[in-house]
Amino acid sequence: MKRIMLFMAASLLIDAALPAQTAPQRQVVAATSSPSDAAAVIRANALLEELVRTDDLVLRSAQPDRTVPGRIHEYFAQVHRGVPVRGAGLARQSADGVPVSVFGTTFADIDIDTVPSFDAGVALARMEALAGAARATTEPAELVIVPTVLGELVLAWSAPLRDFHTWFIDAHGGELVQRFDHRFTEAAVGSGPGLTGALRKVSAWSTAGRYEARERLRPAEIVTFDASEESTTAESLDRPTEDWPSMVASDDNNEWTSRGVVGGHANLGLTYDYLFRNQDWRGMDGQDGRIFSVVNLDFFNAFFASAPFGPEGTGYVGFGVTPDDIPFVPLDVVAHELMHGVTFSALFERTGLPLVGSHTAILGPSTLPAEDDQVIRCGDSHFFGTNAAGEEVGGPYVCFDEDGNRSTSPDGRFGLFLAHGGAINEAYSDIIGTAAEFAAHSPGEGVLRADYLIGEDAEATLRRMDRPRSQVVGPFQYPDAMGQEFRFVLASTGGRFVAYTRFGMKDNRPFSIGRDGYRGVHWNSTILSHAYYLAVEGGRHSSGQTVDGVGVANRLQIEQAFFRGLVDLAPATVTFPVMGSMVRQAAMDLHGAGSAAFTAIDQALTAVGL
Repeated sequence: MKRIMLFMAASLLIDAALPAQTAPQRQVVAATSSPSDAAAVIRANALLEELVRTDDLVLRSAQPDRTVPGRIHEYFAQVHRGVPVRGAGLARQSADGVPVSVFGTTFADIDIDTVPSFDAGVALARMEALAGAARATTEPAELVIVPTVLGELVLAWSAPLRDFHTWFIDAHGGELVQRFDHRFTEAAVGSGPGLTGALRKVSAWSTAGRYEARERLRPAEIVTFDASEESTTAESLDRPTEDWPSMVASDDNNEWTSRGVVGGHANLGLTYDYLFRNQDWRGMDGQDGRIFSVVNLDFFNAFFASAPFGPEGTGYVGFGVTPDDIPFVPLDVVAHELMHGVTFSALFERTGLPLVGSHTAILGPSTLPAEDDQVIRCGDSHFFGTNAAGEEVGGPYVCFDEDGNRSTSPDGRFGLFLAHGGAINEAYSDIIGTAAEFAAHSPGEGVLRADYLIGEDAEATLRRMDRPRSQVVGPFQYPDAMGQEFRFVLASTGGRFVAYTRFGMKDNRPFSIGRDGYRGVHWNSTILSHAYYLAVEGGRHSSGQTVDGVGVANRLQIEQAFFRGLVDLAPATVTFPVMGSMVRQAAMDLHGAGSAAFTAIDQALTAVGL
């Protein structure tokens, strides 16, 4: 089936448009074509060329295709009067000079004062005061135009701070506009008896009478730290330091007893092997840079922390233990976190930004139930907590009238928001975590067997891609299609900054999750990861649609198409529907529009509503 698409969306809201004075026209472009009909790509490319001529787009990168000869991938970042518009830009794929696909987001009719009211030094001091944290690098604050969650464009100063966030403050008023979290964590639940105690090889480096967990057999050196050792803490690895070699996990006789070190170190090696052999990708950054990890952290979770954090400022992954003191280092979890690093590195190399993602909203009701038989309603204020200065932080819920204008009236309707980028990021980490497991282990049930469950080897099944709806969050099933996603109410904390509250709706039913700030990214990830499962295995979707999968013998075709869709084609700002278009384009690039792989992917994405 051939799909040719060009989307032009003018607002953040799906069901209603925000007023033009606060939301310049947002153009979301997803143009794909087959060789026989490139009309959509021609139109999208004409838009791109016009924006280049008017200096609204500048070439950020141009790279030869990793797998398809003759293809070039370019990324054009949007600027306004020389100031970058964060997350805005277009990614173009060309074959021998002819456009093949164009994806991205731009803003039209921008009218914003680009002269800040105070300089970078004052901005950095203001951010440090707001965060209660010092700067993370020696670089000065950067001036950018940042789209808010609600679609408004704001001139802002930005800088990463030691609290693992990049802060954005209004360059005129100084108030907080947005924060980007550099940490990507798992949502670990459950516990059990733990990983197998079978012996596994540790690739170690012998130096000064001891053996260090430094893998030097593969092109990318893999370095593992042990947080249970007295000299190593997570905090000591957060920032670049020349002393990191002295903190590497070590053993006197190369007979390692730490299951966390053994499992984590070995599984990073297996993940490297999968990426290198099956995706032509070298390590975490694609260039065989050092891979840093720390194991045996004193919490039940796992994470990736992006640059500028880590022993060399290039990021690192970390793994804790379960409540029963089981190392949380199954292969799919380790590969999941390393894939977060791949996603960050690939997008940053092409676009200069991580996967920013996008937020969309639909209109909900005017009231929702809350705790203690109370209700929240439009016009009410939400209390988030206290800030670094001990001040209470809170403000009105984000509501709209029927025309999509912001409203504080009790008759307004809650905006129910979906964070696309975070859920896509988590879905990809689950997909590659599962793919690495199938590459290293035989399929089946039990420890060290490949399946579509995440974290099960540590007796902590987090998600399952084969039957998402068999898992629940309270009374709610995980989604296996668009329309079933968890959506959240937002509230303002004063000024332009808004945050996700604990309230929301799914399946037309309200929920409260007990804590603010979570965007449901792990829960909503199963929409896309289930499409991957269906494209491989085939079967009948819960909607009744049947998917002709390629079969397990051809799973690599599906894995490569999904990987290419993100790593080679994606712009910084994405939504679920655009991600579906990019995976279809990747399948056409690699296998052809008439191939079984393209048909399987197209059917699977259609079944999940993408």
